[in-house]
Amino acid sequence: MRMKMIGYGQFHYAIKNGKQVSWPVIGLALQKNYLSLYFAVTLDGRPIVAFYAGRLGALRAGRNNFSFERFFDLDAAALEALVARSAEIFEAEPDNPVRYKQGST
Repeated sequence: MRMKMIGYGQFHYAIKNGKQVSWPVIGLALQKNYLSLYFAVTLDGRPIVAFYAGRLGALRAGRNNFSFERFFDLDAAALEALVARSAEIFEAEPDNPVRYKQGST
């Protein structure tokens, strides 16, 4: 998969053909009609976004991502908590995103 995304943190994981892929720990991508935030972090073995579902003010949410049209539609405090907790987890467990991505391929 190839896309343009700005992000925080970087890790590498192996895909099925054995190649290494670089991916951000937290990524922001512009879609046609909305923005999507992607998180490659788990908490207690579950995607971290699940712990914030319903609190973010998101347009839609997926397994470990959510989308929104305008920043002011989001709950800034919930978003700040999600990003801060994701950064803490990544700093404490640099392999956390690798386990997440390799488990989902």
